Amino acid sequence: MPSDYHHRELRNSLLDAGRRLLLVDGYAQFSLRKLAASLGVSHNAPYRHFTSREELILAIVREDADRFYAALAAGVTGVEDPEERLFGLGEAYVNFFLDNPEVLLLFETLPGQVSLNGAAMASLFSPPCHGAEIQDKNGQSADGYRLLEAAAKPFSARFPGLSDEEIVLGYWAKVHGLASLLVSQRNFLAAENIRERVKVLVRTPF
Repeated sequence: MPSDYHHRELRNSLLDAGRRLLLVDGYAQFSLRKLAASLGVSHNAPYRHFTSREELILAIVREDADRFYAALAAGVTGVEDPEERLFGLGEAYVNFFLDNPEVLLLFETLPGQVSLNGAAMASLFSPPCHGAEIQDKNGQSADGYRLLEAAAKPFSARFPGLSDEEIVLGYWAKVHGLASLLVSQRNFLAAENIRERVKVLVRTPF
C-alpha cells in the first residue's frame, strides 16, 4: 500500500479502517498510531485530517448516523398510508443493520465508553438529548428517532393506555431486538429470503 494517499482517499481510508480497528481493539486500546500502521502510512498522516482519536471517532459516528438516517428516510419516501410508513421504517431499520452489522456493534458499545459528545454518540436512534441532534452534511436534522416519532403518532388512538413515547418505545424495541438477534444469529433465517421474512415479522403484531 502506498505511503502517501490522495487527500480524500486518505480520510476515507482512515474512517473505514478506524471502524474496523474499533471493533477489534475497542475504544480503550484504539490509537491513531496503530491505525496509521494498519494502513502503512506515517504515524503523523492521520493528523492531516483529525486532531485526535476522539475527533476521528466522532467523524465515524456522524458518517454512520448520516447513512442510517438516509436508509430510514428512503424506507418511507412516497409512502402515504400511516401503517405502511411505520412498517417501512421498521423494515429499513432492520435491513440497514443486516447490511451494516459493524455499525450496530459499534453503537451498542461506544456510548458507554466515550464521552466525546453525548448527543452525537446517542443519536444514531435515540431521543435528542441536551437540546442537541445529529445533522447531515446539509445541516438538516438527521435524527432517526424523530422519523419514528412522526410515523407512530397516528396510532395514539389505537393504544389509549399508552403515551406517544411508549408507543415509540414499544415499536423501537421490536425492530431493534429483531435487528440485534439477526445480526448476532446470522443463520437463524435463511439468507436467500431474509428480507421477505423481515417484512412479515415487522408486520406481525406480537
